Amino acid sequence: IPGLEMDPPQHGAWRAIYNEAIKRATPEAMDSFIRADIRKHVARIVTKGECDIIAELCEPVPAETICFLMGITDADKVADVRRTALAMFAAQGDPEAFGQRQAEFAAVTVTEVHARKARPREDFLTYLAGIEVEGRKLDDDDYVVLLAAFLGAGHHSTTSAMASLIWEIFSRPELRDRLKVDPKRIPAAVEEVLRLRPPFFGFFRRTTREVDIQGAALPPGQDVYCGWAAANRDPEVFADPSTLDIDRPNLRHMSFGFGIHSCPGAPLARMELVILVEELLDLLPDLEPLGGPPEYRF
Repeated sequence: IPGLEMDPPQHGAWRAIYNEAIKRATPEAMDSFIRADIRKHVARIVTKGECDIIAELCEPVPAETICFLMGITDADKVADVRRTALAMFAAQGDPEAFGQRQAEFAAVTVTEVHARKARPREDFLTYLAGIEVEGRKLDDDDYVVLLAAFLGAGHHSTTSAMASLIWEIFSRPELRDRLKVDPKRIPAAVEEVLRLRPPFFGFFRRTTREVDIQGAALPPGQDVYCGWAAANRDPEVFADPSTLDIDRPNLRHMSFGFGIHSCPGAPLARMELVILVEELLDLLPDLEPLGGPPEYRF
């Protein structure tokens, strides 16, 4: 994965691609788009009385947001991007199936880059079509893994975060009603849910030298799982760590990673999540999830 699985100095050149995309995601443009998009989906939901909130809101909104950021606005194309991205991620763990699904994803997304080379626009895909990294032009293999990273981080994980956020807030009527009265606490609620229910549980890293961590001796070249889902529940940092508490004095968490590999899209994701709660409290103020608690899978 470009950037994520690279060390400096190589890391910097590829990380800059993600940073450029987020730099173009001005709060003014993205705020109005996200609000309008959420309202469009809620308008369909409200007439039915009940719905599958993940399929009808949490999946389409992040996909449409990241496509808008990249410059894909045609509704049918956005649907194709979303469909092939979901199929690709669902095939992880099966190399043959994943390769097939990745080829289908590439057929939808890389063709958009080729279209920008023929007819440039004022969008991020046009920027991507013309840049050089490490002294060379990008090729189709580069495009497909970059776009998969964008769609994975900007879509798949945000869907998970939205689903968890809706459950944790709207299954608690007292918290839901408190946020209606005091919407300034919505960002704190978002951060606390991200701490408690991170979309990614962590990533692997590899030791470059022998190191001792709390009595565990790790040799060089050892793969180590950095589980920030566990760090988010460290009882030495968070009192009663398995409890949702938006009034915690410390709302710092590691759900967007840390260090040079921290998520460059964190500001956009936070914006989406805050807007989601604001709009649902306004449009569906009595929203309640049906059924018991969801099953969280590693």
